[in-house]
Amino acid sequence: MNKLFLRNQLCIPVKGYNRAIIYDIIRKDYFFIPNAHYDVLDTNDVINFNKITDRGEKEELVDFLLKEEIIFEITDRNEKNRFKSLNRNFEQPNLLTNAIVHSDTDPVFFDFIKDEYLLNVSVIAPRIDDHLFVLLAKIDTLEIDSVYLYIENFDQESYETTRQLICNYRLIFSVNFFNSTNQAETTQLYQNVYFNFFEEEFATYKTKLTTDKLSLNNEHFLEAYNVHSYYYGKVYIDREGNVKNGLNNTYSFGNVKLLTKDLFLNTIHSDKFRELGNINKNNTLVCSDCEFRYMCVDSRVPVKGDEKWYHQAECAYNPYLSKWDYEENYINLKDSGVAISARGCDIDQQKLSNHFNMAWSV
Repeated sequence: MNKLFLRNQLCIPVKGYNRAIIYDIIRKDYFFIPNAHYDVLDTNDVINFNKITDRGEKEELVDFLLKEEIIFEITDRNEKNRFKSLNRNFEQPNLLTNAIVHSDTDPVFFDFIKDEYLLNVSVIAPRIDDHLFVLLAKIDTLEIDSVYLYIENFDQESYETTRQLICNYRLIFSVNFFNSTNQAETTQLYQNVYFNFFEEEFATYKTKLTTDKLSLNNEHFLEAYNVHSYYYGKVYIDREGNVKNGLNNTYSFGNVKLLTKDLFLNTIHSDKFRELGNINKNNTLVCSDCEFRYMCVDSRVPVKGDEKWYHQAECAYNPYLSKWDYEENYINLKDSGVAISARGCDIDQQKLSNHFNMAWSV
């Protein structure tokens, strides 16, 4: 093969334990490929397809990559200089970008953040009621890109009425209903607002990584590539007013009812508060072996180990078997031969290999 090809810089190969993924971050799509093909494509230079010795395999791969516009042909090597490599650095002017609150959160919190520019605010409410509408009116006065609502109890009888009222607030991007069992559709688009319906309880949803929490776009990739895509720039005010890093954290940095604006801002700008947000997935056990690591939004609380961060709660995806917990032949890390502790990751290769073969046997 004498033709010369470059990789589309917006199609990024990411290596996992068993397989790799090409992230198409503009078209928000992805493609699984073998790790051996990752080693071929992971370059900003002219791609050396001659690393693949099987001619049929090579031609099939090139045809696929061309069809999906993951690679493109150039006439000579000097053309490479016309195409700039993607800058993967992440820059965010504001340290606080996301806030999670409850519908009865003390209004003083919004006075604390009124001069901050937030990308979004998530509001948790037991139901759609007057408390929520008062809060939304307050939020409407702030510098915020979008609002996400999480309604813990879906009421079918009042849905049509409340849907109309919700759409009167200009910042709302999505409304997520839980304990919903009667909706034929899981997602509806109404007046540019997404209405999503979940059968599970919100308490379950908030702790578990599911495929609907995978997010693939340019901004999220760059964030996840550099920092923690859940904790970076996030503050959570719990029902008692305690200031926390996220929904599942127990440590409190103070209470908004007892803080001044200056104390609150000093708190969320402190190194201790920002520590979780600055964690890189490549420095986290299991996550560093996962091909989904730059598209997942993982709310589990990381724990600092001897050398790397790790999680005491297991993820819903086992990257060593390439299986989600809802898929046939899934088993957890321990049973598949992977032991995680503060000391590190210990893999029983023979046990894992046996379980992998069984999981993927036809």
